[in-house]
Amino acid sequence: MGGLNRCLPIIEGATIKRALCLLLLCAASISTPGIAQQKPAPHLPQVLPGSGIADPARKTGFFPNPKGGIDALDLATGMLLWTNPAGGQPLLATDSLLIVQKANAIDILATSADGKLLREAKPLGFPGWVSVGVAYGRTFRSSARVEGKTVWLTWEARAFYAGGARPTPEIEKRERKEASGVARIELDTGKVTALSADEIATGKLFVMSAETANPKVGELTLVVKDGAAKNPQNPFQKRRTLQAWNAEKQLEWERDVAAPVFLLPRP
Repeated sequence: MGGLNRCLPIIEGATIKRALCLLLLCAASISTPGIAQQKPAPHLPQVLPGSGIADPARKTGFFPNPKGGIDALDLATGMLLWTNPAGGQPLLATDSLLIVQKANAIDILATSADGKLLREAKPLGFPGWVSVGVAYGRTFRSSARVEGKTVWLTWEARAFYAGGARPTPEIEKRERKEASGVARIELDTGKVTALSADEIATGKLFVMSAETANPKVGELTLVVKDGAAKNPQNPFQKRRTLQAWNAEKQLEWERDVAAPVFLLPRP
């Protein structure tokens, strides 16, 4: 009403028809608080069992496969839709894009057709000691969200002594490292900008998603089964199978996905 009251002096003395027109024009010019400033909701990861990521409709899942690539699966039937052999860890899917973490880059794939590479964003500027893949004495995790035409990548890395012999306190201290950061990636160009510590603190941008896997896809429940891969070179290697079960506890489909990597103990 405050906005309309401001219009009343203009309307006073006008004809009824003209007054109504002025009222309509005035009402159109009054903005509802908060609506004009609203931004589209960001796309957040929809994590599936087996290190997978679902699209927003939860109809397609994207999983690392046993050969090092990425498989797109129809979650209702388990049918393979496409395979991208380049590999990486799927972080997030929108209706049209799949964001994939590589060693020092982010791959942006098309979710439809053959999962072709649309753009590669690099370098991400990680310290030299960081290992995205499994390595002795290294841990890494990352999370992504998409806002408009921007990908926000949040990451954490740690290093620690992982030799065979017991280290001295000096060696243990020297080997212990940690780093974290946020990178802004433009979807249109692939340009990568690492945010400064002040920018991260001011914008409260360091948000690592909890990424709890949701096993429900429609009427099905996804379950991961791990078994021995029977590899004589690495007895710790596993075989991982993704299964989909219906409400009657009947197996609808199953498919092999990438298993966790276990390194042989150092002597």
